Amino acid sequence: MDAGLRKRHKYIWLLLTLVLSTLLIMVIKSLNFNPRVESSYASEEVADPIKEAKHDVMDVTVVKTVDAHVLELNVKQPIKSASSVIFTLDENQKIGQLEGIGTYTFQLENEISGIIIKDVIKNQEILKLEF
Repeated sequence: MDAGLRKRHKYIWLLLTLVLSTLLIMVIKSLNFNPRVESSYASEEVADPIKEAKHDVMDVTVVKTVDAHVLELNVKQPIKSASSVIFTLDENQKIGQLEGIGTYTFQLENEISGIIIKDVIKNQEILKLEF
């Protein structure tokens, strides 16, 4: 490899490094990780929970507000899968995604009788809770 080829090789790799790192940053910023729905009923007066379920991994509560039903999940321990998605037990309708330990709030269209947490990549059921 002569001096001209080494110089060209160096500049091509520097350019590739800059372009690929810029593209990677742009892709990460454009990803939507299902942002959590902020609780719109926090300032309203809320009735008692309609349904509740407790498990070692999480506590689940369904609350009826003026506008809709609200599903509150308090995840206490890490879930087996990183790709955990919540579905309704009745219609197998997707509610949302769990990302780790914490409190999640999801608005529901109608009252549900339970939830199923599935790993959508491995197509396995992780947890099933009935109220």
